[in-house]
Amino acid sequence: MIGKTVRDVTVLPLIVGDSAFPLRSWLLKPYTNAVLTPQQHYFNYRLSRALMVTEAAYGQLKGRWRVLFRKNESSRDQARITTLACMVLHNTCIMQGDAISRKLDLSLDESGGKRNRDELRKLLQMRDCLSIRNASREAARIRDAFCEKLWLEK
Repeated sequence: MIGKTVRDVTVLPLIVGDSAFPLRSWLLKPYTNAVLTPQQHYFNYRLSRALMVTEAAYGQLKGRWRVLFRKNESSRDQARITTLACMVLHNTCIMQGDAISRKLDLSLDESGGKRNRDELRKLLQMRDCLSIRNASREAARIRDAFCEKLWLEK
């Protein structure tokens, strides 16, 4: 079964995003209420940690495959194939013990320390997406189910 059931909500594989992204049933983003419950605050913390791992991995991917830095004027299908090829080759390099040069690892600064999130996002040329006011009801149910699950596992 591809989907996982969380609090009677079937959840398919998701992408994690920050608050700049719109809430979708396939894209998990943090709560942005002015006042958060402890459960929502904990959910946002856990989601932020997942985002940091993702952004560091993307920094390594872009460091190894510089083609990902250039503006892509290919078709959507060709861009997808190129990105997947870079991911497969990157994972193959890792499995073969071909570590990425610290010089090319964009998640590290010049002294070898981890870059902070804002610096890494700027370096990766990540842009903010326009948020939408009304999130879909299904997307909110999925996020709430994850929030509850993470809180109960705490």
